[in-house]
Formats: sequence, C-alpha cells, structure tokens
Amino acid sequence: MTGEFAAAWQRHRAARTVAGQARDAQDLAELLDMLGLTAAEGRDPPAEPRVPAPREPAPKLDAPSASRLATMLRPG
Repeated sequence: MTGEFAAAWQRHRAARTVAGQARDAQDLAELLDMLGLTAAEGRDPPAEPRVPAPREPAPKLDAPSASRLATMLRPG
C-alpha cells in the first residue's frame, strides 16, 4: 500500500467514524471542518492505485552472445 493510498484510507475511515458519532448534519459538518476532513472523503472509498502491467521478459541470448556479454561485464 502506498503512503498516499494509506493516508486516503485513513481519512476515509476517520470521516466515516465522525459521521457515525455526529448528532446531526450540522454537528457532522462542524466536526469534519475541525478535523480538516470533507464529506466527500467519507462518501466513497479511495480508488486502488493502478498497478503497472508486468514487463515482457528479456529476450534469451544464444550461447556465443551470452559469453561475449559475460566477458564484457567481467571486471578487470
């Protein structure tokens, strides 16, 4: 879970908790304002972050190419 996504979930849960404890709409609005939250944050859960599609695997090298590459990467 990314930090941004975790923070959005925490704000969502906080707004829902406040809504459950408020006496009425005015009380809810005041409490949310005091906490720096909005009603929209409690309405819908935050969207899951998009996970990038897996990359294609690297192409296979034939034996001579692999050997040349290993020689080039060998230190000294």
